[in-house]
Amino acid sequence: MTLIRTSAPGYRTQSLDTSIEAEQVQFGLWRTLPFWKKAELISGWTKGCWEMCLLAIRYRYPNADPAFIRREFTIRTLGEDFQSIESILSVYPFLWEQPLMLTDPISLALVVADILNNLEIPYLVGGSVASSLLGEPRSTQDIDLVADLRPEKVESLIQAVQPRFSVSETAVREAIRSQESFNLIDNESLGKIDIFILKDQPFNQAEFQRRQARVIRQDPDRVIVLPTSEDIILQKLIWYRMGRFKSEKQWRDILGVMKLQGEQLDKVYLNQWAETLQLTELLAQALQSAGLSD
Repeated sequence: MTLIRTSAPGYRTQSLDTSIEAEQVQFGLWRTLPFWKKAELISGWTKGCWEMCLLAIRYRYPNADPAFIRREFTIRTLGEDFQSIESILSVYPFLWEQPLMLTDPISLALVVADILNNLEIPYLVGGSVASSLLGEPRSTQDIDLVADLRPEKVESLIQAVQPRFSVSETAVREAIRSQESFNLIDNESLGKIDIFILKDQPFNQAEFQRRQARVIRQDPDRVIVLPTSEDIILQKLIWYRMGRFKSEKQWRDILGVMKLQGEQLDKVYLNQWAETLQLTELLAQALQSAGLSD
């Protein structure tokens, strides 16, 4: 079993109401789970949260029509991301009238992964899905992918995602041009998938080259491609800095991956890229909080 030094100065538990001893047991149990079982946990927790949200909406608004319920559910589950959904759905207002289908992020990621695989578009699933699978599992509504999408594949992609997803071809082409991102909106669940175009920057290229296929469903085996533990830590440190060091969720995800992986982490790789990305101090702080300081 991989252990972390909980007695180290600066060690921080994932939540205030959890003791160090209880956290050690928790991470020890998670560490024994096969990958597909962790994916199952994440799917179940997320779907459970969504079902409770839907129940609360129907209890508060017993006479609401399906369009109102779907809109209210989307506002509550997506938060500030709702605005991007609303702008896209203003072009397709009929989608508010469709029955609401609850699709967990793991299942939705598999749907998109299958499409990209069929089109031979290399990808990886990052964000909170990756950090939950590689670290502390939690419910999540975010799906972030990085794709090496080229202009000649755009028309094929647009055709392949429809009618399940709504997407703007203009947004896709602009994302490729600027090496930024575009959104897919699931017409069944109104879930949002952010697809980031692979950047030419050295770290992004290194992360993409190191990605790994992992089995997250059984009978039959289903596979998605994830970054390594080191790369999701570095990427989330970048996002944490971009958010002006305010996102408690990002920081907890970082510590969760560190604590689960423990001494298996390649610290030489982490430190080399932290220096290049000007993250050395932030990485050191995270390692200390995770009980992994040298």
